[in-house]
Amino acid sequence: MSFVENGGVNPPADPPANFSDSRSSNEEPIKMTLTASRQAVERMILLLHNRNIIAGSEWSRPIAIKNSTEVISVASRMIQIN
Repeated sequence: MSFVENGGVNPPADPPANFSDSRSSNEEPIKMTLTASRQAVERMILLLHNRNIIAGSEWSRPIAIKNSTEVISVASRMIQIN
């Protein structure tokens, strides 16, 4: 999958604001990806935020997918597994 931004090919570089490399033994990182039209991705982020599932600020800005009308946005957070 290719990402296009500012005329070049660039994957999202910055982790979400709440991302941390330190974790306890009962936590595991989970990564979420939304891929669709920009309008659909932004709407889904809003729906997830309004339902207190994941804050809108935890998602990367939508990045255009090369040779497509779709964008991609990613989020990562730690969850308790025990």
